[in-house]
Parts: sequence; structure tokens; C-alpha cells
Amino acid sequence: MPPLIPDDVYDFAPFEDRPSFEFAELLFEKMRSSSGDMDQLLRILSAKCVIKTDGQELSNGFFPSTDTMYQTIDDVDFGEIEWKTITVRYTGPMDADAHWMHEEYEFHCRAINQALVNTAGNAEFEGSWDYVPFEEFPSENDHRFSNLMSARFAWKQVKIGAMLVPLILGADKTTVSVATGHQEFHPVYASAGNLDNSMRRAHGEGVIPAAFLPIPKTVRQHSYSAAFRTFKKQLYHDALAHVLAPLRPWMTTPRVIRRPDRHYRRAIIELGPFIADYSEQVYVSGVVSKWCPKCRARPTELENEGPPRFRAHRPFTHRFPRADIHELLPPDLLHQLIKGTFKDHLVEWVTQYIHLTAENEAEAKRMMDDIDRR
Repeated sequence: MPPLIPDDVYDFAPFEDRPSFEFAELLFEKMRSSSGDMDQLLRILSAKCVIKTDGQELSNGFFPSTDTMYQTIDDVDFGEIEWKTITVRYTGPMDADAHWMHEEYEFHCRAINQALVNTAGNAEFEGSWDYVPFEEFPSENDHRFSNLMSARFAWKQVKIGAMLVPLILGADKTTVSVATGHQEFHPVYASAGNLDNSMRRAHGEGVIPAAFLPIPKTVRQHSYSAAFRTFKKQLYHDALAHVLAPLRPWMTTPRVIRRPDRHYRRAIIELGPFIADYSEQVYVSGVVSKWCPKCRARPTELENEGPPRFRAHRPFTHRFPRADIHELLPPDLLHQLIKGTFKDHLVEWVTQYIHLTAENEAEAKRMMDDIDRR
């Protein structure tokens, strides 16, 4: 049966009525008229009303001024979720020489729970939203993994009677410039794992910025000290846990939300994969650089898998049910597979082989130039 029509489907609040909404939408969003042009149009409409009523002052039927229209648009509850800025300060044992402990730090975030609700209820995602985990077998003995909901992660996390909504997170510290003298910002992006990969790559609301986390800076004298590194990671994890905190109740108790097909269904949130390059994986997993973020193998023994890391190592996921960052980190495809395995290993090996087996250095260079042209 078709979805029920919500009671507020004909409610155009905060606009007075549908024509007022469409009038503002036309001028502000579609035509993108200037304030001067809109004011002139409103005056013309008001003058027309005066003429038709024999000089009696009446409303033009829409807005008394452009400022009133702007204010009405700002009062709309839907659309972009507002950003909020949070200021934090360290309150633990102080070291007089550790100036970074005495600074205030800011980070910016949005209501992540409302962002997921908006994504799940976006009608543009109908046909590109997987409502349940599934497995794909194109042919016998051929198990295909395409979208997240076809992965083993989703299949293992399925909840009977509720729609699973895995939250995909991603971070990249290289895209934000320095913000202040004593800190930088690392952006964090969010996406619903139910979306098809094609929709997530499209220009739209499939992937949204969710937070800008604080990263303190200091002078070179302290930048590599154990105390400062620990402080940076603790601040990062506390801020990230705060951003995700509104989702914690949704992880154990289903909530009713609207789906892209306009039906309503109970949904339960789960922390899904955290996509990051290795340097960011070091932050979110709480490991020392050059160590594996998923197991406890030593850096000199990475040819063999070590014992798994677990929640007791206390990264930010320790504060959420059924979440373990060491399981949620996928491989860094660019740096570990493409660049690490292919470029840094295979290409370097072939280059050395050519130089060792060529008749002379000139012949080796000629062969390398021929490879480059191909």
C-alpha cells in the first residue's frame, strides 16, 4: 500500500500559505534576484493593490519587504543543519612547561542524528537506498560485494524488525588550512551506508561534512614529546565522541524515521567503516605511528597477522555499544595497496631490475623512457 500522507503535508509554515512559499522560492532560489529587484517587485504589487482598492492600503498578498521574506526563509526548520562551535579546555594535572594544556580549543559540528534522519528521508535517494542487508551471487561460487549493505559487516550487524543504518565516517586532515596560531582543524565527513556507491559519489547530500575536529599545535621543542602526542589524541577522541554522542541511544533502541520511499520504519544506528589514510588511522585507532591499527603485530613483523586489538584499548568507540574502531578501519587503498604495493614495491623492483640487467646505463634509460611512453 502507498505511504500515508503526513498530516503536515499542506503546512507551509513559517510561510503564510502556498503562494507565499512559491513566491519566495521563485525569487530567492530559482531566479536569485537581488534585494533591490525584490523590493521593487513588492512595491509594484503593493501599488497595484492600492489602485484596485481605490487607494485603500492593503497588503500585496506576499511580504511587506524583502527583509521580512528573508526572515521567513531563515525560520524554515528544514534544509541545512546549523553548525555549532564548542570550546574546550584541559582540566587535568597541569605541567607549567606544557603550554598546550593551558589553551582553549574549538571544534565545530552539526547534529549528526538529525543529519542521518534528513538523509534517510530524502526522496531523491529512492531507488538508491538498500533497506536490508543482502548477499549477491551472480553465478555459482561467485560472491560479489558491491555496496556496503552487501558486505559481511552489514550481514553480521542485521537487527530483526528494524532497518539497519550504518554510519560511514571519513577524515582527511590535509584539506583544511591553519585556523589559529595554536590549532588546526581536521574535517570529518559522514554518509549513510544504505546508499548505493554511485549515489554517494554523485554531487548531492550523499556525503556531508559533519565536524571539524581540533588538532593542537606547538613549537618543535615539544611537538614530538610523548606528552604532547597523547594530549592531541585524547583531544581528538573526546571531540569525536562528543560529535557522535547523540547517536548512542539510537544504537540500542530503534527510532521511527521516514525512508526515501516516504514510508516510516523503525531504524537502528550502527557505527560503520571509518575511511581514512594511514596517518589518520593512527589517530582514530590510538596506535603509535608505523604500528598496525588493526592488530598487535610489531612493525618488524607485519608479514604475519598479530593478535587483534580490542575495545579495552579505549579509543573513542569504547563509549559506544558494539563498536570497535580496530574492526571498522578498512585498508588505505591509495597508500597501502596502490602506492605501497604497486608503486613503492613493484615499480621500484622493476626499475632496479632494468638497471641491473641492461647492457649499460644508457640502454636502461632508453627502456625506462619507452615504458613511460606506453
